[in-house]
Amino acid sequence: MTRVEPKFCERCGHALVQREVEENHTRPVCPACGFIVYRNPPTAAGVIAERADGKIALVLRGENPGKGLWGLPSGFMEIDETLEQTAQRECLEETGLTVEIGALLGVWSFHHAPKGSSGVLVVYTARVIAGEPRAGSDSVQVKFYALDEIHDEQLAFSTHREALQQWKQKTRAAK
Repeated sequence: MTRVEPKFCERCGHALVQREVEENHTRPVCPACGFIVYRNPPTAAGVIAERADGKIALVLRGENPGKGLWGLPSGFMEIDETLEQTAQRECLEETGLTVEIGALLGVWSFHHAPKGSSGVLVVYTARVIAGEPRAGSDSVQVKFYALDEIHDEQLAFSTHREALQQWKQKTRAAK
């Protein structure tokens, strides 16, 4: 997959050129107005949504990346919401479950060299407070798993594996 570069200035509409600017980075620059395009990585938020019995909700992904593998309810932040709101919205959209956000579990970053992309994932612990599990628009199934039922090879993303490993360690240490 090829990374798509902007071709025109969002301020004045002039064609952009690639130019070395600031700290030896090559970026799209407008030769007419001087606007520099910064391609910043997206921020995503997710939850480890736990029921009263200690089992957590995972979603079976119906789309790539990770189609056919399990993941945490998570997704990209919108411009008009906080990280906590993103985590709650994504959980509701992907699982049908309403959650109460708990503690910040951690922040992970990723880089996907073949796609030329990177991003940031923020994961919270959460408690399921309402709803019935149902697959959302980009998921095929929602299933609750016990701590020892979750295996790394089932998970779509390294960031989700790392978050779950950290959560398992904290959960076991608390018992």
